[in-house]
Amino acid sequence: MQRSDMTKNICLGLSAATGGVLAVLADIAQKGEASAVEHLRSGLVDVGLQTYGWVVALGLVALSVALSFILSADSSKKAFSYGISVIAILMTGVPYSAPPGLSLAPPSTAPTARDSGWWERLMIPPQVLAQGGQPSEQKSPVNVHLQPDDKKQVTSAIVSLVDPGSGQVIARSKVQVESNQFTFYASNRPCTLRVQVDGYAIAERSLNPPPPSLTLPLSTSSVPLAFQRLFRK
Repeated sequence: MQRSDMTKNICLGLSAATGGVLAVLADIAQKGEASAVEHLRSGLVDVGLQTYGWVVALGLVALSVALSFILSADSSKKAFSYGISVIAILMTGVPYSAPPGLSLAPPSTAPTARDSGWWERLMIPPQVLAQGGQPSEQKSPVNVHLQPDDKKQVTSAIVSLVDPGSGQVIARSKVQVESNQFTFYASNRPCTLRVQVDGYAIAERSLNPPPPSLTLPLSTSSVPLAFQRLFRK
């Protein structure tokens, strides 16, 4: 390979990589946990491969470079456009299934039977409930007190329950916080509580089993949450 050809290929690769980096950063900054990087990382967890978000992001950039050569980009402009299109290709090929929300209200009880009129009692036969159903999962309240190191009031947070073994998110919700406190209902199973608040480092606490109440310190951080997630499994 001549030196000029090697220089051209390096320039094309750098252009494609630049497009891939910009696409990944824009996707992470705009979509947060719904980003393509998070989609793919969750998909890898589903098949038993737990990894960091930055590893996935690096793989996407490498894919953008490979794509520019596979499609035989003959200019830096085309290589850049091929690199930046890798996110769109990924979004099409990797569907995202959002985790269920947290239980933020007490478990509902069976509905109270209403007093029907004589006509309904006469015309509608009584219903017999099946006895073989599984009982609902027992859940207990957990009161969380957030303790920011700058003493500010937190108004909202993204709260997740994570399986400690696989790293898979069991449930996630954006909750409203009053007086730096919120309550959710957790099942009696080992899990990790993860709390994300803008302007603070992501905080975690092991729940094994879930306690009735806990205090979670928050440390101020200038790193956006979207980029903090890149370095967490």
